[in-house]
Amino acid sequence: MRSALIALILGLLLLFSGCIERQEAPEVMEQEANEEWKADGIIGDGEYSRSMLLQGSARQGYSGGDLAVSWKNDKEYLFLALNGSTDAWLAIGFDPLEWMKNADIILASVQGGKAVVLDEYCTGNYGPHIEDTMLGGSDDIMESGGSKSAGRTVIELKRRLDTGDRFDKAFSPGGAVSMIWALSSNPDISLKHNIAYGEGILSLTGGEAAAAGAAVATLTAREKDGLIFIWEEEKAARDLYNGLYEKNNMTIFLDLVRSESSHMDQARTVMEKQGLTLPPDEPGVFQNQTLQEIHDQLLAEGLQSDQDALTVAAIFEEISIVDLEKELLASQAEDVRTVYDGLLAGSRKHLRSYVSDLEGQGIEYQPRYLEAEQFQEIVKS
Repeated sequence: MRSALIALILGLLLLFSGCIERQEAPEVMEQEANEEWKADGIIGDGEYSRSMLLQGSARQGYSGGDLAVSWKNDKEYLFLALNGSTDAWLAIGFDPLEWMKNADIILASVQGGKAVVLDEYCTGNYGPHIEDTMLGGSDDIMESGGSKSAGRTVIELKRRLDTGDRFDKAFSPGGAVSMIWALSSNPDISLKHNIAYGEGILSLTGGEAAAAGAAVATLTAREKDGLIFIWEEEKAARDLYNGLYEKNNMTIFLDLVRSESSHMDQARTVMEKQGLTLPPDEPGVFQNQTLQEIHDQLLAEGLQSDQDALTVAAIFEEISIVDLEKELLASQAEDVRTVYDGLLAGSRKHLRSYVSDLEGQGIEYQPRYLEAEQFQEIVKS
């Protein structure tokens, strides 16, 4: 009876696998930052060491657009450029707890030829986001500039990695942070974005300039196996959440299916650089038998109720955190570690989201795989 049920579930996954739009993760481009940084709204060829293009497709209520993000950092400062397909406002938010909640937000536009850059903090899942100064914090944008032409807005800014303001995300050289972004065609910042939105991962350097054309590091057999495993584990998360969404239509799973697809593509980018072969991307099917068993068991349990769905999703994120931390210890290659850092930031964010939703239903989630102290640190951060 149980095998028949699992077969039916897998059949449904195959049937519905194309229902959720797949988001391609951006490739992070690296170059040597050998040009002096200026907050003039003009992004120079050698002004930033890293860049990526974030894209949001047209969907109900959104016309579709993109945001090019360029950045560099040293041991003390972050230098950031945003180039979005809008002539109104654009925004990014760092390290949200759930959706937009607790995100360190930068909302910017160009008005009268001058950049208007707001240092804000979001207090709820979908707003409001309020200027830090109105909450008792400080405005920590040290320099900014911007330009607007041909339907695009460019914003450049500088801030400290750690501003000391509790409403700002504290960055660390070599670390990674999850981010959300949005574009609007309406100059009224109180109105919801309507061009595009999405998420990404901002990975900082260790504080030294990246060398252009640097050779690809040679991975050990252990590192290669780990990278393939992590890609398939992100796939297991995507397929699990896809199956749960098809059962209960909970928005959290729809959004996190897209997020896990992005995580898969981030790992895939490094795998392709290394010439590694991806396992088949067949929904609900895995080369690693441990992942196969975990996926099947959690999916069967999660289909019982909405609360069960959130619980098994939180369990999977715990497993993912443990595995990513293990692979980080086993890997020395900087590009691989950067991906793992980003995925780890995403898994922690997802765990917070699931635990928060369970708490909203009056359920206190108890960790299964993480130590209690580490779990509390993650969900309360």
